[in-house]
Amino acid sequence: MIGDWMKKLIIGILSILIITAIIFLFLNNKPLQQENNQVEETFSSEYIEVIPDNAKEYIDNMDNKILKNQADINTLNEDIFKSSNSMYDLDSIKSMTKDEILKLINAYKLPTLPKYNGTTPISSNDTKVILNNRNLDNLKDTNAIKGIIVERSNLRSFPSDIHFYETNTLNNFDMLQETELLVGTNVLILHESLDKVWNFVISPTYAGWVKKDSIAIINNKNEDLFNSKDFIVVTDSKVIIENKVLDMSVKLPYLETTQDGYLIALPKKDKDGYLDYDKVTISRDKAHIGYLEYTKRNVIIQAFKYENTPYSWSGLDNNVDCSSYVSNIYRTFGIYFPRNTKEQNKSIGTITNLEGKSNQDKLKLIENTEPSLLFQSGHVMLYLGKINDKHYIIHASGDIKNLKVLVTILDNSTHLSKIYQVNEVM
Repeated sequence: MIGDWMKKLIIGILSILIITAIIFLFLNNKPLQQENNQVEETFSSEYIEVIPDNAKEYIDNMDNKILKNQADINTLNEDIFKSSNSMYDLDSIKSMTKDEILKLINAYKLPTLPKYNGTTPISSNDTKVILNNRNLDNLKDTNAIKGIIVERSNLRSFPSDIHFYETNTLNNFDMLQETELLVGTNVLILHESLDKVWNFVISPTYAGWVKKDSIAIINNKNEDLFNSKDFIVVTDSKVIIENKVLDMSVKLPYLETTQDGYLIALPKKDKDGYLDYDKVTISRDKAHIGYLEYTKRNVIIQAFKYENTPYSWSGLDNNVDCSSYVSNIYRTFGIYFPRNTKEQNKSIGTITNLEGKSNQDKLKLIENTEPSLLFQSGHVMLYLGKINDKHYIIHASGDIKNLKVLVTILDNSTHLSKIYQVNEVM
């Protein structure tokens, strides 16, 4: 039998061993816990908000109330689509007849001469080559082929890079340029040019000619990924990754958050022309997981990120015009506009007609609608609000003396006298 003294000794030794083990585990687990906390901070998916300095006085006393949730935005998008004649539901188009494609192609007419490609006059032979390149003799009934834009592209009214300028000195308004297609934009491929350089496509807002090199054909391999509900939206005015321009509102698949930012899928073509992608990282101050919350404050912040960006007609040279400017802003919230002002003015939000009103009456009706869209013939502007008894707008100005995104005082300006409508997107 073990004596009492021996039992006490064994219990004492066991107690010391247990206490020592507890202390050892505690001390060795503490750094692990700290390390895990550091990882959680590093891998935070929180968006880093960037507020341009010039936006601050406009949002200083503005609440951040959500104007519409995503369900309301979906309803708004449906209303915009029904009210516009220039938007396409790509999912509903499975095929097109030869005559239907021909009608879309023939909707465009070449500008009459004289016109200039830079300083060089365009000849009648140039126009014949351009018209012939449409390859109309080989048009046929076709099943629509799904594609995706893999690099920012010009959509043209004709399959040609020849610029059509009104004069040999004014090089900002190319009459063949219809719009720009941003990376990640879905298209339907319908026809090929004679030189095999161009495809005639339908995008969500336009039909026209786009260079084949900028389109990847969608197959089953990556289609689900690029339709994923997990996505980022570019919130900076322009981000360049792997020499590709990603404009504000570009929407791409989100893969995970890393130490450096968001890992995303950047679309590209494989060797056979099909959709593939590279895994790349975008900074958390330049993109948001999912759409931004739709608030007045966020609209104005996004608008000022473009301040001083050069103006280019229909998005030439990686810049914006007035209607693409407002479209890109609102797409960061998941709101999709028609491309041109003549369609935007009749399809977006609550419309108040200002025709025939005095300048003072216009200001009274515009006041407190910020941020709203103000329309004059061929031009759209974003109303910022009233500061120190003056009303301000921001817009992509097409004035030859001021070709850029800028802030303008609305009171007594020529803009005010020409405004005929205000659209509230609330």
